Amino acid sequence: MELRAPVRYRFAKKIKDGKYRVSSTFRGIGGNFSANGAAIMVGKPLPAKTLVYLEIYFTYQKEPVLVTAEVVRKEEVSYKGKMTPMIMVRYLVIDEAVRDRMTGFIISRGKTIKN
Repeated sequence: MELRAPVRYRFAKKIKDGKYRVSSTFRGIGGNFSANGAAIMVGKPLPAKTLVYLEIYFTYQKEPVLVTAEVVRKEEVSYKGKMTPMIMVRYLVIDEAVRDRMTGFIISRGKTIKN
């Protein structure tokens, strides 16, 4: 995970058709960002198809990037000497202007680009 950013996330658990229970907020570390998804180290793994609401805190702006995403898979990775759950998510809802700024930031590898 080359470029990292703090992430706050909540997940939604389906309780019946059209009804979801949303969790409290948790903290994670995001990385492997792209215009379509990311990998996030989390406290506990989440199953595939779980909806997650993300607040990604990139250094290029004061406000977090807000994304609704879906878990596509999970795995464990070594982080600071211990195995840590990681989820890979696919963005479902993200503002296109925000996606464009985020893509520029990712391509520059976290360096601020001046016009």
